[in-house]
Formats: sequence, C-alpha cells, structure tokens
Amino acid sequence: MTKFNLYILFISFFLTSCSNFLTWHLERGVHKNKISLPSSNANQSEMLQNNYNVSSMEKWSTSTNNGIDGNTGYLRILKKNNTIYSVDSNGLLSAVSSDNGEIIWQTSTNYDVSSGISLIDNKICLGTTDAKLICFKIDSLSDNSHFPLITSIKNSTTFSKRVPDIKIDLLSELASPVLPINNLVLMKLDNDDLYLMDPLTLDVIWKTESQNIPLRTKGSSMPLILENSVFIARDNGSLSAYDKTTGTLKWLTIISSRSGRNDLESQRDAEMSILTKSNKIYYGHFQGSLTSLDKNTGDRIWSSPFSFLNNISLHKNSIYGSTSDNLLVSLDEASGFLNWKNEINKKITEPFIIEKVVMIFTTSGTLLGYDLETGTKVHEKEYGYDLNPKTQFITEKNNIFFQTNDGDTIRLQVNL
Repeated sequence: MTKFNLYILFISFFLTSCSNFLTWHLERGVHKNKISLPSSNANQSEMLQNNYNVSSMEKWSTSTNNGIDGNTGYLRILKKNNTIYSVDSNGLLSAVSSDNGEIIWQTSTNYDVSSGISLIDNKICLGTTDAKLICFKIDSLSDNSHFPLITSIKNSTTFSKRVPDIKIDLLSELASPVLPINNLVLMKLDNDDLYLMDPLTLDVIWKTESQNIPLRTKGSSMPLILENSVFIARDNGSLSAYDKTTGTLKWLTIISSRSGRNDLESQRDAEMSILTKSNKIYYGHFQGSLTSLDKNTGDRIWSSPFSFLNNISLHKNSIYGSTSDNLLVSLDEASGFLNWKNEINKKITEPFIIEKVVMIFTTSGTLLGYDLETGTKVHEKEYGYDLNPKTQFITEKNNIFFQTNDGDTIRLQVNL
C-alpha cells in the first residue's frame, strides 16, 4: 500500500510539472529569449525608437460619405488600380483617387446597405438590410454620377432607389461581401448558409446549410476560395472545406466548442478572415481559440487560447493579431506558442505590417508601432480618427488606406 501511495504521489507531481510547463509555454513561450529589450526599460526602448526613426504622416483625407449607421456591420473599402471604392449605410457609392484623394464620382443608390463591397465582372455588388444582393455596372455609375459640391448628395435622402443591373432576393442578409467563381457568385448568408449561384439565371449550383444558433450576432467572416476548395468558418465554432465545383463536403472540424453558463457566453462568432500558408490554415473564433489546421484533412495541428474579432497577419514565422481583450500578440507560426504580448488600454484594430514594424490603431485614433521581433514600442502618434474596431487596412509598401466611422477615406504614409 505504501508503494502504491508513493506511485500516486509521483504521478501527481509529474502531471503538475507538465501542466506548469505547458502554461509557461503558452504565457511566456519558448522564444522569450528573443525579447532583449524589456518594455519597462525606458532608456533601451527610447534607443530602439531612435534607431528605427519611424515616422508617419497623413497624405490625404477625403470626406467620402456618412459612414456606418446603427447596427450595420463594418463596410469594407476596395481598391483596384488607382481607385478606392466605398459605400455607406445609406447606399452612397463613391470612387476616390488613391493618388490624391479626389472624388472621381459619387452616386446615391438609396438602399440600406449591410455588407460590401465586392467587385465582380466590372460591377460593384452590395448586400442590403432587406436581404437582397444588388450589383451596379461601374461604367453606368460613373456616367450617371453626381458631384457632392454641386448636388450635396452626401446629405440627401430624397432620391428614389437606383435600379440595379442585378438584384437577387435572398433568404436572409448577406453576412459578408460576395466572391466570384468564374461567372458565378459565392454567398455567405446571415444564417450561415453558403450558396453558389448564377447571378443571371438565378440558378443555384449548390448550397450548404448550417444550424441556426440562438442569441448570436452575425459573424462577418468571408469564405476563402483556394485552388479547388471553398473554406468557411461558421458561428457554431466550426471550419469546413467544400469542393468548389460540386459543394461536396471534404471535411468539417469543430475548432471552438460551445461552452458557457448561457447562450451569450457560448457564442463563437466567426469574424476574422481565414489565413493560409502552404498546407496550413489558421483561424480563431470570438471567445474561442486560434487554431492551426491541415488544409487537406482538417486535422488540428495546434490551438492557442486567444479570442479574435479582427484579422490576423502572418509574417515570416510569426502570427500577429489583436485579441478581443485588447492584447497585441505575436505567436510562433509552427507551434502557436507566445513570442510576446502587449496590453493596450483601449480598443484596438487589426494589425498591419510595414517592413520591420507591426502597427495597430486604437479606436480613438492613436497609431502604435512595435518591433516585430521583440514587441518593443517604436512609434506612437495621435491622429484623432474615430475608428471601428473592425476597421480593415489596405497596405501597399509604406502606404495605408482605410475609412473612418464617419465616412472619411484616409491615406497614411509610414517611413522607416
């Protein structure tokens, strides 16, 4: 009996040691020795800032539209060549020059818009609050546009609805912008159903349905089309792969199981975009975990206990993301172990990377920059923008394009 008790004691000690070691890996990481400049050391931090000599400046700002109203989800901007397209909740479509910020054209559609923008076959496509997909030919928009200085269209609410070139009635609102597959459109609906449809004949090529979850908010994660597969994250905590041509299910993996004392605590909203590299997929749900999966089989490679609402970025061998509890984190891409983390005392946006610096905005408009390797702050500048937590940034070299809550389109330039 004594030997048996000693054996139990030994096993308990061993398991406790393993648990403590795993916690150390997740919280501090095997790569902690990379952090050679602790953030508490003001002199070393200041020295690093001086070595980096990071500067940022606003190149232009254009009051484009009225921004997002009410409970409308985040409306993405889209850039093609030297033109930035945007829409507000009231359906005002705008095209702005990315070079100088001048408005090229503006047209009021007078639809209440809940998702967008997609650019498909020279058409701008939007989702409306009354569950419609509408598309307008860009040529007709630019030919029939109104200039705000002449008509004050930005503040107008009296125009009738513009007749779209394509209008499709849906079962529920679009959860995210639609995607093209050849001459077809792939649509994710608010009820998590996925449709591939011919927009001209309205034929449904294939669809896959999901189970509704009570008391959930709308996840706005876009499907990912990659090679011959369509990947979709759903609000039930799953990630699935389907054959792009037939809609046949290839695999389904629950990566964020529902758990909690009630439905609200059990929400696993799919918000961020799916990230992929080589044969791996990376995804994380709100109140779930960030998970790495095998792209071909859906097998789980690793999970890291962070909750995300915004998109993550992958640079070299590290993943960068802003968590739902306002942490900017760097994770090892191969293992999911924590490289470093910084707690921000305000709500933050998704990160974007400029050369050797990962940058985020606070929603009150402060731009913060951190060294990619160490997480040491190397830049801070107050701009005063009113930003949505889900603001998305278009980066081209050292230029950043984005839109504010009140409808200003911005171009910043960061120099290192």
